[in-house]
Amino acid sequence: MNYRIIPQIPPRGEIVRILIDSDVANEIDDLYALAIVFGHPERFKIEGIVAAHFSGNGPSDSKEQSFKLLKELLEKAGMENKFPIAEGSHPMQYRNTPVDSEGVNLIIRKAMESTPQDPLWVVGIGAATDLACALLKAPEIISRVRYVFHARSEHTWPERNEQFNVYGDIIATQTLLESEVPLIWFDTGTFICASYEETKEKLAPLGELGKFLHEFRDRKKWFGQSDKGFFDMGDFSFLYQPAWAMYEITDVPEMTRFMYFQHTHKHGQMVRVYDIDVKKTWDLFYEGMEYLTGGSV
Repeated sequence: MNYRIIPQIPPRGEIVRILIDSDVANEIDDLYALAIVFGHPERFKIEGIVAAHFSGNGPSDSKEQSFKLLKELLEKAGMENKFPIAEGSHPMQYRNTPVDSEGVNLIIRKAMESTPQDPLWVVGIGAATDLACALLKAPEIISRVRYVFHARSEHTWPERNEQFNVYGDIIATQTLLESEVPLIWFDTGTFICASYEETKEKLAPLGELGKFLHEFRDRKKWFGQSDKGFFDMGDFSFLYQPAWAMYEITDVPEMTRFMYFQHTHKHGQMVRVYDIDVKKTWDLFYEGMEYLTGGSV
C-alpha cells in the first residue's frame, strides 16, 4: 500500500491557503463558488487561480474561454491583480506524460513555497488535468499540497463515476487516484439549487457583482431553472466548515477508462465527502456577497 496522508482541514479561525483550478466558462456554478472564496478572506488566502479547459477529449479554445471569463469576474468583484492567474493545460493524452502550461507551473511554484506543515490546498472544480500534470512534472510537491477534487457522482458510488470533470480527462483522474497525493474526493453538491426569482430578489441588488452573477443566469436556458445546481459551491462550504458536511475515510480505488471503479488495488485512503448542508452553503455565499459589496444596491 502507498503511504498517503489523509487531509486534515485547518480548524475554524485558521487561514486556508488555497489555489483554485476552475473551468470557469463551462458552468455558472464556478462563478458563484469563486464568489464564496472572494468574500471570506478571514478563512481563505487565495494563492492563485488556474483557468482550466472543458474540452472533453482534446485541444480546444475552452481554457482561453475560462481565462477570459475569469478576468471578467475578477473585475466585477474588485479582485483584479490580487493574486496570480494563468491558463491551464490541454487534456492529457498519455499516462505519466504531463502537458505543460503556465497554470501547471503556477501550481508547482506555489506548492514549492509551501511546507508539509503549512500545505497548499489545491481545489479542482474542473477536469483534473492541471492537478495531475503538476504531480507528474514535480512529484516533490506531494507532501506540500492537499488536493480537493470535485467528482460529484454520489448516486453511482462505489461502482462508477459519471461526472463531467472526470470524463473531461480520465487519464488525469486516474493519475490522482493512483498517486500518493493527499486527496479529498468531493462527491456531492447536487442539491445546491436556487430559483431564478430568489437570485433576482436577493442577489441582483448586491452591487455590480450581484447583478453580474444573477444576470449570468440569462445566458443559457437551464441556468435559470429552479432545479439548476450550483454544485461547486459545496467544495468551499466544506473547506470553510467541515462540520457542515458528511464524509468518510475510504480506500482509494483505481478507475478504468470507462469510469468504473476497481477496488482490488490499494492506494491508501482518502476523504470522500457525500453530503453538504445546502442552507449553510447559500448563507455563506450571501455573507460573502455582503462583504464584497457592502450590501450596496
